[in-house]
Amino acid sequence: MRYLVIGRSIAGITAAKEIRTNDSLAEITVVSEEKAKAYYRPLIPFLIDREEIDIFFPDDPLEKYGVKTLHEKVTGLDVTAKEALLSSGKRLGYDRLLIATGSRAVIPEVKGFQGEGVFPLRTMDDALGIKSCAKGKKRAVVLGGGFVGTKVSAALRHIGLGVTIVERCDQVLPQRLDRGGARIVAEAIRKAGIGIVLNDSVSEVVRESGTIVSVRLSSGALIDADIVVIAAGARPNTEPFRSSGVQVGKGIRIDEALRTNLPDVYAAGDVVEYVDLVTGELSVSALWTNAEEMGRIAGRNMAGANIKYRGFLGVMNATEIMDIPVMSVGLIEPEGSGYEVVVDDAIGTYRKLVFKEDVLMGVVFVGDVAHAGIYTNLIRNRIPIGSLKEEAIRGELGYIHFVGTVPHQTFPA
Repeated sequence: MRYLVIGRSIAGITAAKEIRTNDSLAEITVVSEEKAKAYYRPLIPFLIDREEIDIFFPDDPLEKYGVKTLHEKVTGLDVTAKEALLSSGKRLGYDRLLIATGSRAVIPEVKGFQGEGVFPLRTMDDALGIKSCAKGKKRAVVLGGGFVGTKVSAALRHIGLGVTIVERCDQVLPQRLDRGGARIVAEAIRKAGIGIVLNDSVSEVVRESGTIVSVRLSSGALIDADIVVIAAGARPNTEPFRSSGVQVGKGIRIDEALRTNLPDVYAAGDVVEYVDLVTGELSVSALWTNAEEMGRIAGRNMAGANIKYRGFLGVMNATEIMDIPVMSVGLIEPEGSGYEVVVDDAIGTYRKLVFKEDVLMGVVFVGDVAHAGIYTNLIRNRIPIGSLKEEAIRGELGYIHFVGTVPHQTFPA
């Protein structure tokens, strides 16, 4: 059996491993433009301000599992011939294929973005390029105040640059934290010497003789800058497959086995559109842990299993920003009636829980993220907590309360 995986994302790597585990005689090929060894993508902001950090997998999983790697760009599929088309003009045949091309950085159409000194941050090479360019620079503007934008801002500030975040929404970390949690994080960011401009966007990168000198905002304000980082979100890499007839909404559409509408073609990771477990709506997810789970199920199903994928949590974050632990899961800004929202806004910490009757629908924790795993499981599995609501509010829940009820899962770092 010939298996072809397009994209060396965590979804693609995990799928290849599962295929090999379940089909020892499989011929597996992974095609990817990126030539670096497999690495942990969430760690790339740390490459900017740290001299010694190893973001590579300890053992190359593709090499370990006897997977052939080809560094090429896939430009399309010939579904009838069951071949992938490469930019070199070559064709790769397959019996079963997985699209795991992930997502790419969104680059707004802004005057002056083309040229030196402007970087997205999506790959290891992007991070290394920012680090190299930042040497000797004084001022940076970061477009976007999400997790990527705040982390790259902290890294640039740590190496001595003055930094300003420009966020078009009215808070940092939109769709990842509610306003109460975002307020605490914003205070910590400003305390670290990083400026924040909200409700505005970059309309032009001003250059003199090709060199960046400032950034003009939509409001007309000018901010001095000599390096610009774009952290304005990501978009699924679906373009090479649209002409093949694959169904695409926000991402490539899949069924509960992670199959596309094309015969023997599967998809997993950031590139797909599927059901958000909390909202029930079709959505896309750019989260590492969701992609890994999809890759695992897709790989097993490609090798003959029949595992059903329930869906993902569109909001599922656990990280640190300015040394402040931050966690958000599920429905964090409920709309409509029928929800009970409990907020504990103590000094230095913030806790918000969203209930629908006795089912926990979402949480935002800032400063104290104790028992993160159990709260995530309660939300994912919609487990009624009955008389334990007060314990949940006080942060006193433990797995002992749900032995035999809630499947144990560790929460991602």
